[in-house]
Amino acid sequence: RAKVPADLKKGYDAAASDAVAALRRFNSFLQKDLSQRNSEWRLGDQLYREKFKLTLATGDSPQKALTDAESALSEIREKMRRQAVDVYAKYFAGESPPADPNTVIGRVLDQIARIHASSSDYFEAAKRDLADATEFVRRKHLLALPEKSKLEVIPTPEFMRGIYSVGGFAPAPALEPQLGSFYWITPFTPDMSADRVESKLREYNFYGLKILTIHEAMPGHYVQAEYASEVQPKWRAALRAIFGNVPYVEGWAVYATQLMIDEGYQDTPEMRLTFEKQMLRVVANTILDVKLQTMGMNDQQAVDLMIDETFQEKEEAEKKLQRAKLSSCQLPAYFLGWRGWAALRAEHEKRAGAQFNLAAFHERALKEGTVPLPILGGIQLQ
Repeated sequence: RAKVPADLKKGYDAAASDAVAALRRFNSFLQKDLSQRNSEWRLGDQLYREKFKLTLATGDSPQKALTDAESALSEIREKMRRQAVDVYAKYFAGESPPADPNTVIGRVLDQIARIHASSSDYFEAAKRDLADATEFVRRKHLLALPEKSKLEVIPTPEFMRGIYSVGGFAPAPALEPQLGSFYWITPFTPDMSADRVESKLREYNFYGLKILTIHEAMPGHYVQAEYASEVQPKWRAALRAIFGNVPYVEGWAVYATQLMIDEGYQDTPEMRLTFEKQMLRVVANTILDVKLQTMGMNDQQAVDLMIDETFQEKEEAEKKLQRAKLSSCQLPAYFLGWRGWAALRAEHEKRAGAQFNLAAFHERALKEGTVPLPILGGIQLQ
Protein backbone atom coordinates (compact mmCIF):
# COMPACT_ATOMS: atom_id res chain seq x y z
CA ARG A 1 0.00 0.00 0.00
CA ALA A 2 2.94 2.31 0.57
CA LYS A 3 3.52 2.47 -3.20
CA VAL A 4 0.00 3.68 -4.05
CA PRO A 5 -0.04 7.30 -5.32
CA ALA A 6 -1.56 9.75 -2.83
CA ASP A 7 -4.46 10.71 -5.12
CA LEU A 8 -5.51 7.05 -5.41
CA LYS A 9 -4.93 5.97 -1.81
CA LYS A 10 -8.42 6.62 -0.45
CA GLY A 11 -10.13 4.59 -3.16
CA TYR A 12 -7.46 1.91 -3.00
CA ASP A 13 -7.80 1.49 0.76
CA ALA A 14 -11.57 1.12 0.50
CA ALA A 15 -11.31 -1.48 -2.27
CA ALA A 16 -8.41 -3.29 -0.61
CA SER A 17 -10.29 -3.76 2.65
CA ASP A 18 -13.18 -5.45 0.87
CA ALA A 19 -10.80 -7.56 -1.22
CA VAL A 20 -8.82 -8.73 1.82
CA ALA A 21 -12.04 -9.62 3.63
CA ALA A 22 -13.21 -11.65 0.62
CA LEU A 23 -9.89 -13.48 0.44
CA ARG A 24 -10.12 -14.35 4.13
CA ARG A 25 -13.65 -15.71 3.66
CA PHE A 26 -12.47 -17.78 0.71
CA ASN A 27 -9.50 -19.08 2.69
CA SER A 28 -11.84 -20.08 5.50
CA PHE A 29 -14.06 -21.91 3.00
CA LEU A 30 -11.05 -23.83 1.67
CA GLN A 31 -9.86 -24.82 5.14
CA LYS A 32 -13.13 -25.54 6.92
CA ASP A 33 -15.55 -26.57 4.19
CA LEU A 34 -13.90 -27.78 1.00
CA SER A 35 -11.15 -29.71 2.80
CA GLN A 36 -13.80 -31.82 4.56
CA ARG A 37 -15.51 -32.94 1.36
CA ASN A 38 -14.74 -36.30 -0.23
CA SER A 39 -16.39 -35.96 -3.63
CA GLU A 40 -14.66 -37.39 -6.71
CA TRP A 41 -12.32 -34.92 -8.43
CA ARG A 42 -12.76 -36.58 -11.82
CA LEU A 43 -15.45 -35.04 -14.02
CA GLY A 44 -16.64 -38.33 -15.46
CA ASP A 45 -17.60 -39.05 -19.05
CA GLN A 46 -20.77 -36.96 -19.42
CA LEU A 47 -19.56 -33.73 -17.80
CA TYR A 48 -16.18 -34.04 -19.45
CA ARG A 49 -17.65 -34.46 -22.93
CA GLU A 50 -19.81 -31.38 -22.47
CA LYS A 51 -16.98 -29.25 -21.08
CA PHE A 52 -14.61 -30.52 -23.78
CA LYS A 53 -17.02 -29.45 -26.52
CA LEU A 54 -17.73 -25.99 -25.10
CA THR A 55 -14.24 -25.15 -23.84
CA LEU A 56 -12.13 -26.29 -26.78
CA ALA A 57 -14.57 -25.69 -29.67
CA THR A 58 -12.47 -27.60 -32.18
CA GLY A 59 -15.18 -30.01 -33.30
CA ASP A 60 -13.31 -33.00 -31.84
CA SER A 61 -14.75 -35.49 -29.37
CA PRO A 62 -12.63 -36.67 -26.42
CA GLN A 63 -12.41 -40.16 -27.92
CA LYS A 64 -11.20 -38.88 -31.29
CA ALA A 65 -8.68 -36.61 -29.60
CA LEU A 66 -7.41 -39.55 -27.54
CA THR A 67 -7.16 -41.87 -30.55
CA ASP A 68 -5.32 -39.25 -32.59
CA ALA A 69 -2.97 -38.43 -29.71
CA GLU A 70 -2.07 -42.08 -29.14
CA SER A 71 -1.35 -42.47 -32.85
CA ALA A 72 0.81 -39.32 -32.83
CA LEU A 73 2.68 -40.62 -29.77
CA SER A 74 3.77 -43.72 -31.68
CA GLU A 75 4.79 -41.70 -34.75
CA ILE A 76 6.87 -39.22 -32.76
CA ARG A 77 8.59 -41.97 -30.77
CA GLU A 78 9.62 -43.68 -34.01
CA LYS A 79 10.94 -40.38 -35.37
CA MET A 80 12.92 -39.86 -32.17
CA ARG A 81 14.33 -43.38 -32.39
CA ARG A 82 15.73 -42.62 -35.85
CA GLN A 83 17.13 -39.29 -34.68
CA ALA A 84 18.75 -40.88 -31.64
CA VAL A 85 20.35 -43.62 -33.74
CA ASP A 86 21.81 -40.98 -36.08
CA VAL A 87 23.49 -39.06 -33.26
CA TYR A 88 24.33 -42.02 -31.00
CA ALA A 89 27.96 -42.33 -32.12
CA LYS A 90 28.66 -38.74 -31.08
CA TYR A 91 28.14 -39.68 -27.45
CA PHE A 92 28.97 -43.40 -27.47
CA ALA A 93 31.85 -43.84 -29.89
CA GLY A 94 32.45 -47.41 -30.95
CA GLU A 95 29.11 -48.68 -29.60
CA SER A 96 26.23 -49.93 -31.71
CA PRO A 97 22.92 -48.21 -30.95
CA PRO A 98 20.65 -50.40 -28.79
CA ALA A 99 17.70 -51.93 -30.62
CA ASP A 100 15.25 -51.03 -27.86
CA PRO A 101 13.70 -47.61 -28.65
CA ASN A 102 13.43 -46.52 -25.02
CA THR A 103 17.06 -47.35 -24.40
CA VAL A 104 18.56 -45.61 -27.41
CA ILE A 105 16.36 -42.52 -27.06
CA GLY A 106 16.79 -42.41 -23.31
CA ARG A 107 20.57 -42.66 -23.43
CA VAL A 108 20.91 -39.82 -25.94
CA LEU A 109 18.43 -37.63 -24.06
CA ASP A 110 20.38 -38.29 -20.88
CA GLN A 111 23.50 -36.87 -22.51
CA ILE A 112 21.59 -33.84 -23.77
CA ALA A 113 20.07 -33.24 -20.33
CA ARG A 114 23.52 -32.90 -18.78
CA ILE A 115 24.05 -29.65 -20.69
CA HIS A 116 22.19 -27.14 -18.54
CA ALA A 117 22.49 -23.91 -16.59
CA SER A 118 23.12 -23.80 -12.87
CA SER A 119 20.23 -23.02 -10.54
CA SER A 120 21.79 -19.60 -9.87
CA ASP A 121 22.11 -18.75 -13.60
CA TYR A 122 18.82 -20.28 -14.74
CA PHE A 123 16.86 -17.02 -14.65
CA GLU A 124 19.50 -15.08 -16.58
CA ALA A 125 19.77 -17.92 -19.11
CA ALA A 126 16.06 -17.49 -19.89
CA LYS A 127 16.62 -13.77 -20.48
CA ARG A 128 19.47 -14.50 -22.87
CA ASP A 129 17.34 -17.06 -24.71
CA LEU A 130 14.58 -14.46 -25.10
CA ALA A 131 16.97 -11.98 -26.71
CA ASP A 132 18.37 -14.69 -28.99
CA ALA A 133 14.93 -15.88 -30.13
CA THR A 134 13.82 -12.29 -30.79
CA GLU A 135 16.82 -11.65 -33.02
CA PHE A 136 16.13 -14.88 -34.95
CA VAL A 137 12.47 -14.01 -35.59
CA ARG A 138 13.45 -10.60 -36.93
CA ARG A 139 16.27 -11.95 -39.08
CA LYS A 140 14.03 -14.63 -40.60
CA HIS A 141 11.08 -12.22 -41.09
CA LEU A 142 8.67 -14.75 -39.59
CA LEU A 143 6.26 -11.93 -38.69
CA ALA A 144 6.39 -8.28 -37.67
CA LEU A 145 7.31 -7.71 -34.02
CA PRO A 146 6.48 -4.72 -31.80
CA GLU A 147 9.03 -1.95 -32.22
CA LYS A 148 9.55 -1.81 -28.47
CA SER A 149 9.12 -4.84 -26.25
CA LYS A 150 6.67 -4.55 -23.37
CA LEU A 151 7.67 -7.93 -21.94
CA GLU A 152 9.35 -8.32 -18.56
CA VAL A 153 10.91 -11.56 -17.27
CA ILE A 154 10.05 -12.04 -13.58
CA PRO A 155 9.81 -14.89 -11.03
CA THR A 156 6.46 -16.68 -11.11
CA PRO A 157 4.20 -15.24 -8.36
CA GLU A 158 4.05 -17.66 -5.45
CA PHE A 159 0.28 -18.12 -5.62
CA MET A 160 0.56 -19.29 -9.26
CA ARG A 161 3.30 -21.88 -8.77
CA GLY A 162 0.89 -24.76 -8.17
CA ILE A 163 -0.11 -24.63 -11.85
CA TYR A 164 2.97 -22.89 -13.27
CA SER A 165 5.66 -25.02 -11.69
CA VAL A 166 8.15 -24.18 -14.45
CA GLY A 167 7.06 -20.91 -16.02
CA GLY A 168 4.21 -19.16 -17.73
CA PHE A 169 2.96 -16.03 -19.40
CA ALA A 170 0.72 -13.25 -18.10
CA PRO A 171 -0.56 -10.87 -20.80
CA ALA A 172 -1.19 -7.18 -20.34
CA PRO A 173 -4.80 -6.18 -19.56
CA ALA A 174 -6.84 -6.20 -22.76
CA LEU A 175 -7.76 -2.52 -22.51
CA GLU A 176 -4.40 -1.36 -21.12
CA PRO A 177 -1.74 -3.07 -23.25
CA GLN A 178 0.74 -0.32 -22.42
CA LEU A 179 1.10 -1.85 -18.94
CA GLY A 180 3.08 -4.70 -20.45
CA SER A 181 3.23 -8.48 -20.09
CA PHE A 182 5.22 -10.92 -17.97
CA TYR A 183 7.19 -14.04 -18.82
CA TRP A 184 7.25 -16.00 -15.59
CA ILE A 185 10.16 -18.22 -14.62
CA THR A 186 9.47 -20.31 -11.53
CA PRO A 187 12.54 -20.10 -9.28
CA PHE A 188 14.29 -22.80 -7.33
CA THR A 189 13.35 -22.59 -3.66
CA PRO A 190 15.42 -23.41 -0.55
CA ASP A 191 13.16 -26.34 0.35
CA MET A 192 13.92 -28.17 -2.93
CA SER A 193 16.26 -31.13 -2.51
CA ALA A 194 19.38 -31.40 -4.65
CA ASP A 195 17.73 -34.22 -6.60
CA ARG A 196 14.66 -32.10 -7.38
CA VAL A 197 16.80 -29.18 -8.49
CA GLU A 198 18.88 -31.38 -10.78
CA SER A 199 15.75 -33.05 -12.19
CA LYS A 200 14.28 -29.68 -13.16
CA LEU A 201 17.57 -28.45 -14.63
CA ARG A 202 17.84 -31.63 -16.71
CA GLU A 203 14.29 -31.22 -18.04
CA TYR A 204 14.86 -27.54 -18.85
CA ASN A 205 18.38 -27.96 -20.08
CA PHE A 206 20.23 -25.75 -22.58
CA TYR A 207 17.78 -26.74 -25.33
CA GLY A 208 14.66 -27.25 -23.21
CA LEU A 209 14.84 -23.76 -21.72
CA LYS A 210 15.06 -22.28 -25.20
CA ILE A 211 11.92 -24.18 -26.21
CA LEU A 212 10.13 -22.95 -23.08
CA THR A 213 11.08 -19.37 -23.96
CA ILE A 214 9.85 -19.76 -27.53
CA HIS A 215 6.52 -21.16 -26.29
CA GLU A 216 5.85 -18.66 -23.53
CA ALA A 217 7.31 -15.57 -25.13
CA MET A 218 8.99 -15.36 -28.53
CA PRO A 219 7.25 -15.85 -30.90
CA GLY A 220 4.71 -17.72 -28.76
CA HIS A 221 2.31 -16.30 -26.20
CA TYR A 222 3.79 -12.81 -25.90
CA VAL A 223 3.72 -12.09 -29.63
CA GLN A 224 0.21 -13.54 -29.98
CA ALA A 225 -1.00 -11.39 -27.07
CA GLU A 226 0.53 -8.25 -28.58
CA TYR A 227 -1.36 -8.79 -31.82
CA ALA A 228 -4.58 -9.56 -29.90
CA SER A 229 -4.29 -6.27 -28.00
CA GLU A 230 -4.58 -4.39 -31.31
CA VAL A 231 -7.97 -5.89 -32.25
CA GLN A 232 -10.51 -3.18 -33.03
CA PRO A 233 -12.93 -2.02 -31.80
CA LYS A 234 -11.77 -2.26 -28.19
CA TRP A 235 -14.93 -3.99 -27.01
CA ARG A 236 -14.10 -6.80 -29.42
CA ALA A 237 -10.56 -7.02 -28.06
CA ALA A 238 -11.96 -7.25 -24.53
CA LEU A 239 -14.47 -9.96 -25.43
CA ARG A 240 -11.88 -12.04 -27.25
CA ALA A 241 -9.51 -11.70 -24.32
CA ILE A 242 -12.12 -12.72 -21.74
CA PHE A 243 -13.58 -15.57 -23.80
CA GLY A 244 -10.39 -16.39 -25.69
CA ASN A 245 -10.17 -19.83 -27.27
CA VAL A 246 -7.49 -21.89 -25.52
CA PRO A 247 -6.57 -24.12 -28.52
CA TYR A 248 -5.94 -20.94 -30.52
CA VAL A 249 -3.59 -19.64 -27.80
CA GLU A 250 -1.76 -22.85 -26.89
CA GLY A 251 -1.85 -24.14 -30.45
CA TRP A 252 -0.10 -21.01 -31.67
CA ALA A 253 2.64 -21.46 -29.07
CA VAL A 254 3.27 -25.07 -30.11
CA TYR A 255 3.04 -24.18 -33.81
CA ALA A 256 5.45 -21.27 -33.24
CA THR A 257 7.94 -23.64 -31.63
CA GLN A 258 7.81 -26.00 -34.60
CA LEU A 259 8.13 -22.99 -36.90
CA MET A 260 11.37 -21.92 -35.20
CA ILE A 261 12.82 -25.43 -35.45
CA ASP A 262 11.78 -25.79 -39.10
CA GLU A 263 13.37 -22.42 -39.89
CA GLY A 264 16.68 -23.57 -38.41
CA TYR A 265 16.77 -22.09 -34.93
CA GLN A 266 19.64 -23.75 -33.02
CA ASP A 267 19.96 -26.14 -35.95
CA THR A 268 21.47 -29.18 -34.23
CA PRO A 269 20.38 -32.80 -33.76
CA GLU A 270 20.13 -32.10 -30.03
CA MET A 271 17.69 -29.24 -30.52
CA ARG A 272 15.55 -31.23 -32.94
CA LEU A 273 15.44 -34.24 -30.62
CA THR A 274 14.54 -32.01 -27.67
CA PHE A 275 11.74 -30.48 -29.73
CA GLU A 276 10.33 -33.93 -30.55
CA LYS A 277 10.46 -34.74 -26.85
CA GLN A 278 8.41 -31.58 -26.32
CA MET A 279 5.92 -32.82 -28.91
CA LEU A 280 5.63 -36.09 -27.00
CA ARG A 281 4.62 -34.02 -24.00
CA VAL A 282 2.05 -32.18 -26.12
CA VAL A 283 0.30 -35.39 -27.17
CA ALA A 284 0.69 -36.95 -23.71
CA ASN A 285 -1.17 -33.95 -22.27
CA THR A 286 -4.25 -35.01 -24.22
CA ILE A 287 -3.93 -38.66 -23.21
CA LEU A 288 -3.53 -37.71 -19.55
CA ASP A 289 -6.52 -35.38 -19.48
CA VAL A 290 -8.96 -37.74 -21.16
CA LYS A 291 -7.87 -40.83 -19.24
CA LEU A 292 -7.58 -39.16 -15.83
CA GLN A 293 -10.96 -37.46 -16.09
CA THR A 294 -13.00 -40.22 -17.76
CA MET A 295 -11.20 -43.57 -17.71
CA GLY A 296 -9.95 -43.97 -14.15
CA MET A 297 -6.24 -43.60 -14.88
CA ASN A 298 -4.41 -43.64 -11.54
CA ASP A 299 -1.41 -41.58 -10.43
CA GLN A 300 1.16 -44.29 -11.12
CA GLN A 301 -0.15 -44.95 -14.61
CA ALA A 302 0.01 -41.22 -15.36
CA VAL A 303 3.58 -40.89 -14.09
CA ASP A 304 4.64 -44.03 -15.97
CA LEU A 305 3.25 -42.59 -19.21
CA MET A 306 5.19 -39.38 -18.74
CA ILE A 307 8.48 -40.94 -17.64
CA ASP A 308 8.57 -44.20 -19.63
CA GLU A 309 6.78 -43.20 -22.83
CA THR A 310 7.62 -39.49 -23.14
CA PHE A 311 10.98 -39.33 -21.32
CA GLN A 312 10.04 -36.61 -18.85
CA GLU A 313 12.03 -36.14 -15.67
CA LYS A 314 10.42 -37.20 -12.38
CA GLU A 315 10.03 -33.62 -11.11
CA GLU A 316 8.29 -32.58 -14.33
CA ALA A 317 5.98 -35.61 -14.30
CA GLU A 318 4.87 -35.14 -10.70
CA LYS A 319 4.15 -31.44 -11.22
CA LYS A 320 2.22 -32.18 -14.42
CA LEU A 321 0.11 -34.77 -12.59
CA GLN A 322 -0.73 -32.17 -9.95
CA ARG A 323 -1.73 -29.74 -12.68
CA ALA A 324 -3.83 -32.37 -14.47
CA LYS A 325 -5.79 -33.05 -11.29
CA LEU A 326 -6.38 -29.36 -10.63
CA SER A 327 -7.68 -28.63 -14.14
CA SER A 328 -9.63 -30.26 -16.95
CA CYS A 329 -10.01 -29.68 -20.70
CA GLN A 330 -6.96 -27.40 -20.76
CA LEU A 331 -4.20 -29.89 -21.46
CA PRO A 332 -5.72 -31.15 -24.77
CA ALA A 333 -5.61 -27.58 -26.13
CA TYR A 334 -1.93 -27.92 -27.01
CA PHE A 335 -2.33 -30.88 -29.34
CA LEU A 336 -5.68 -29.90 -30.84
CA GLY A 337 -4.60 -26.29 -31.26
CA TRP A 338 -1.26 -27.16 -32.86
CA ARG A 339 -3.05 -29.45 -35.29
CA GLY A 340 -5.57 -26.71 -36.08
CA TRP A 341 -2.89 -24.11 -36.80
CA ALA A 342 -0.94 -26.56 -38.98
CA ALA A 343 -4.08 -27.38 -40.97
CA LEU A 344 -4.93 -23.70 -41.40
CA ARG A 345 -1.47 -22.94 -42.77
CA ALA A 346 -1.56 -25.96 -45.09
CA GLU A 347 -4.90 -24.80 -46.52
CA HIS A 348 -3.55 -21.30 -47.14
CA GLU A 349 -0.38 -22.61 -48.76
CA LYS A 350 -2.46 -24.81 -51.04
CA ARG A 351 -4.72 -21.94 -52.09
CA ALA A 352 -1.98 -19.34 -52.51
CA GLY A 353 0.57 -21.59 -54.20
CA ALA A 354 3.72 -19.70 -55.16
CA GLN A 355 2.19 -16.46 -53.84
CA PHE A 356 2.03 -17.74 -50.25
CA ASN A 357 3.66 -15.30 -47.81
CA LEU A 358 4.43 -16.87 -44.44
CA ALA A 359 4.76 -13.64 -42.45
CA ALA A 360 1.56 -12.23 -43.95
CA PHE A 361 -0.32 -15.41 -43.04
CA HIS A 362 0.87 -15.21 -39.42
CA GLU A 363 0.06 -11.52 -39.09
CA ARG A 364 -3.42 -11.78 -40.55
CA ALA A 365 -4.35 -14.77 -38.39
CA LEU A 366 -3.04 -13.17 -35.20
CA LYS A 367 -4.80 -9.87 -35.88
CA GLU A 368 -8.17 -11.60 -35.53
CA GLY A 369 -7.63 -12.33 -31.84
CA THR A 370 -8.32 -15.58 -30.01
CA VAL A 371 -11.31 -16.99 -31.89
CA PRO A 372 -11.96 -20.75 -32.20
CA LEU A 373 -9.78 -22.18 -34.94
CA PRO A 374 -12.65 -23.45 -37.15
CA ILE A 375 -14.07 -19.90 -37.11
CA LEU A 376 -10.65 -18.41 -37.80
CA GLY A 377 -10.35 -20.66 -40.82
CA GLY A 378 -13.66 -19.37 -42.16
CA ILE A 379 -12.63 -15.74 -41.63
CA GLN A 380 -9.24 -16.27 -43.24
CA LEU A 381 -10.65 -17.93 -46.34
CA GLN A 382 -13.23 -15.23 -47.05
